[in-house]
Parts: sequence; C-alpha cells; structure tokens
Amino acid sequence: MSTGDRGNVILEQPRASGNSYRAWNDGLWDCGNNYTNCFLTAFCYTCMTCHLYGKYGEGCLTPCIVPMSAMVLTVQHRNRNGIRGNILEDCLTHAFCSPCAICRLYRDMQFVEEIKGSLN
Repeated sequence: MSTGDRGNVILEQPRASGNSYRAWNDGLWDCGNNYTNCFLTAFCYTCMTCHLYGKYGEGCLTPCIVPMSAMVLTVQHRNRNGIRGNILEDCLTHAFCSPCAICRLYRDMQFVEEIKGSLN
C-alpha cells in the first residue's frame, strides 16, 4: 500500500445500478398459502380490507366509503416496498379478481413485517 492510498476514505457504500424492484412475495393465485386469510377474504371481503387499512394506520372504514380503495392500498404498499408493477396492472387485477389481490396483499404485508419488523 502506498502512502497516497491512506487518505482515501469511503463515505458511501456503492449502490446497485438500475432499479432494485422486487416481485410480490408470492403469486396472485397462491391463496392456498394462507387458508385463514383466503376464507376471511372470500366471506368477509370488506372486513379484511378494513383490517389491512388499519394495519397501515389508515382510517379502517375507508373501504366502506371509497370505491376501489383496495386498489389504492395495493398501490401504496407496492410503492412503499419497491414491488414491480404499475397502476394499470393493479387496476385490472382488482377489477377482475380483487379478493385474490387482497389475499396476496395480506401475505406480502406479513412478509414485509417479518423482514422489517413493521409496515412503516
């Protein structure tokens, strides 16, 4: 090591180039990975959506008032956690199979809580 090398101090860690988005923790059709969640969503969709809003600290009655509020929560979760996708995909997913999307959202929220310790 030469004397000129001693003065170099690394101030920041190198960052990965490009976007580092991840995929959802599991697929849209993987509702069988959590049967309780699947059952609750199938038979009490609004209650499950209200529960998920509450987990994020949002008004838990929002799904009772705002149309497509489940899609809004999905977009928020996807953006906060760097999940690949876009609003059009979220809109179509909720338009054609919102219960499956809510099940996937719940499972991914659990995954994030396990990794980070909380959703916030």
